[in-house]
Amino acid sequence: MNLLQKLLYNLPLPISGLMLAIASLGILFPQFFQVFSRPEAGFVLHVLCGVFAAVLWILLVLKAVFFFPQIKAAGKNPVLASVAGTFPMTIMALAVYVFELFGEGAVLFWYAGVILHAALIGYFSLRFLKHPRLSEVYPSWLVVYVGIVLAAITAPYFDQIAVGQLCFWFGAAALVPLLPALLVRCTQMPLADSVKPLFCIFAAPISILLAGYVQSFSADTALVFTLLAAETVILVLVLQKLPGLLRLPFCPGYSAFTFPFVVTATAYLLGIETLVEAGVLGIGWYAVSAAVLLLAAVLVVYVSLRYVQALRKMVFS
Repeated sequence: MNLLQKLLYNLPLPISGLMLAIASLGILFPQFFQVFSRPEAGFVLHVLCGVFAAVLWILLVLKAVFFFPQIKAAGKNPVLASVAGTFPMTIMALAVYVFELFGEGAVLFWYAGVILHAALIGYFSLRFLKHPRLSEVYPSWLVVYVGIVLAAITAPYFDQIAVGQLCFWFGAAALVPLLPALLVRCTQMPLADSVKPLFCIFAAPISILLAGYVQSFSADTALVFTLLAAETVILVLVLQKLPGLLRLPFCPGYSAFTFPFVVTATAYLLGIETLVEAGVLGIGWYAVSAAVLLLAAVLVVYVSLRYVQALRKMVFS
């Protein structure tokens, strides 16, 4: 094998979670820096994140082409199959960048992500819900059934609000039975070390619903405040576990340390912005969203470096 082939062969599929985090962080930066009247900094970070995410996306597409048996085998694993939801989610996020470059035609790329995610929901349900076993239920299932709400966050870029709202309601409805099942599973059957980082995904569903709600609906301030308060409680619980999880040996599951915090930072910015404009909160609360964004950015950089270190060993060994 040449170096590219070795890289593609050894590229872990869960790196798509990191890819999604980078793409989403790039969309968030301009919004954040606009609040603080620093659009130039936001644009530079936006471009850098877009380039890195696009490179990872291309590598994963090449892996699917040249090492399809690995993709096929992953589809039989409840963890890898569910984490795969971050791939179509990334398409929805990257469509924002494509829109900036090529205009309205990017909606086709966005729809490809939505349709691919819907297809994954169908496949995953047929394979793993036909004869469900509690031992096969993982926090990453949230990626499959609630992750499609990313369409609600990105829909305004393409004037597809109705589709975004539909995806929002699907994700919200799916969360109702899924969350109790996950809580029972994680309390009765502790996660193995290799999948313990997935615990951080619990920070994502309320955040993605809050961000999707603000983006695709006429936001009610009371509901925004309630969701923001609920997410704060969940975030505190996840942050209590985070130091111990970061001490675990590196594994592809480290990707779970990234997007949940990026989407939480997005939800905080959009939620606080809504409440500030309504006069419910003062502008000082933007400092909270800045702190969450800083945490998310640090985690994305840290996990990226750990991935580079691990891949370098595998490719050059």
